[in-house]
Amino acid sequence: MSNLFKCRWFTLRHNRILWMTCLICFVFAIVIIGPHYLTDAQMVAGASNNFQGLFMASTADCIFPLLIISGTFTVMILGRQFSDRTVGQEIAAGHSRMEIFLSECLVGFILPGATSLLAILLGCIRWVGCMPLSPILTAVPYFVRTILLLLILSFSLFSPCILFLMLFRDAVKAMAASAFFLFFLCFIMAASLASSAIVPGTAYTVAPTLPLLLNPDFLMRYVLYSTLTPAQGLWAVCVAVVWMALFLSMAYGIFRRCELK
Repeated sequence: MSNLFKCRWFTLRHNRILWMTCLICFVFAIVIIGPHYLTDAQMVAGASNNFQGLFMASTADCIFPLLIISGTFTVMILGRQFSDRTVGQEIAAGHSRMEIFLSECLVGFILPGATSLLAILLGCIRWVGCMPLSPILTAVPYFVRTILLLLILSFSLFSPCILFLMLFRDAVKAMAASAFFLFFLCFIMAASLASSAIVPGTAYTVAPTLPLLLNPDFLMRYVLYSTLTPAQGLWAVCVAVVWMALFLSMAYGIFRRCELK
């Protein structure tokens, strides 16, 4: 198992698509993120005029396009292992399908979420000298809690892409299906918000409906709230776990029975 993970890590480090994805996300965040998120209408209710507030507002606005970019390219990276018959060679080398599937999930857990969040943090750090810093006693717990929840939610959002990957076992088809799904989920969230009463000047509804509370896209904005309660955080984790359990179980069932080229 460890040898397979080491091989995955070595392959990723030397993958040009990965570094191109990071570059695109970083440039996007640096260009888009700025103090205007705090001077214009705030995306997040109660965002303070400091570094933490900039992170809250910019994440609420930028996390979705960044996840679409990084998630689609991650599917391309994983899909090429099927197209190049790398997966078949790994099975021939003695690795079980469970080990290979877990290694794919590990890449899917790390790459989209970490790339997107690092890009946002980089875009915010660029302006750190132009605004006050947040108090350490409140900022550290907030950033730890929020980043962990965003990573979990981003993987739950990416889990259907792993299903498409195992279903098509082709980089191009899996990329197209994943991009369409991620765009569609954002569209559903936007449509649900458009039909709801919005807190003036924010991206939040007065009373989120159940479809919104079951949508990882909306929950990524929901967990940014500075006064998030433990119950609300637990709800976000439970929704993410259900998404992961549903789509990853179907994906593994397909992968376990499929014939590889």
